[in-house]
Amino acid sequence: MNQLITKDMLFEHFAGRSTALQRTSIADWLKQPANQIQYMVWLDEWERHNLQYAADDDKGLSTLMNRIDAWEQQQRAGTLAEEPQVRPLRVRWRWLAAASAVLCLTAGLYAGRQSLLYRTEETAFGETRQLTLPDGSQVTLNAHSALRLPRFGFGDKTRTVWLTGEAAFSIKHTPTHQRFTVHTNRGVEVIVLGTEFDVSDRPGGTKVVLSKGAIQLNYSSPSAPVRQLRLKPGDAVSVDPVGQLTESHTTQPAISTAWRDHRFVFNSTPVHEIANLLRDTYNLQVVLKDQALGERRVTGSFQADDADEFLQVVAELLEINYRQKDNTVTFFE
Repeated sequence: MNQLITKDMLFEHFAGRSTALQRTSIADWLKQPANQIQYMVWLDEWERHNLQYAADDDKGLSTLMNRIDAWEQQQRAGTLAEEPQVRPLRVRWRWLAAASAVLCLTAGLYAGRQSLLYRTEETAFGETRQLTLPDGSQVTLNAHSALRLPRFGFGDKTRTVWLTGEAAFSIKHTPTHQRFTVHTNRGVEVIVLGTEFDVSDRPGGTKVVLSKGAIQLNYSSPSAPVRQLRLKPGDAVSVDPVGQLTESHTTQPAISTAWRDHRFVFNSTPVHEIANLLRDTYNLQVVLKDQALGERRVTGSFQADDADEFLQVVAELLEINYRQKDNTVTFFE
């Protein structure tokens, strides 16, 4: 099938006016990954000019699961009231097999659509990367971090991203005053128009520090209503692993993004926090021979381009020794 697939042909297809032969040609054409991306580009363009009902994939999947659960509960209730019969049991398993197939197909289509609609920028352990987003905003990703954003329409239809790890943002203000939103995994949502700030979303907690401008921070948790905070330069908000929110203020907000220059600034920082930093940045697990070492504190500023330099400087500041084997580092006197 060598029929040329054009944008006009796909627009007719999206409108439901394609022939059986054209649909077959499009299916063959979509076997190539590059064509799948082009398909989504044209689909995005067509949908922007032809408003459609947007299906909620997550809601649909949840509804299907609820129906399966409800059906199973009815079957269990019927089993208690009646003697078990062989035939209904066979029907149940046949129905569940069909439902499972539909569920797998739905999940597969959802995952495939997500991979086409969104792209993810990632960094490895020990790596930082500078990004320029389609709207002109600048983002620096810290080590072991990921930023997910829409593949199409960013800066036009939306300016929403999802962060895992840590990133420094310098957001460009648009003539239409379109807001820029950063989502994290711990229920912290940052909303801005144009400003500079740092967001860290690590296993040890989530933290937002504002350097310039102003931001609105929304925090939602299962046990409390949504909290809305307005931050000014120097304000910081932290959420610990159990969901406790703390507000603070610093006169040196630039310290929060010193990592962009491979510079580390400690101000009476306990060793156990430095251990978390080594884990998140370099994938190193710290073992303390003496647990009292965990409460020792470090004050100072230094630059380290890799884990070896970092460990050497910290050992000198603490006046201790360390031993490394693979990804495990042991601190001892």
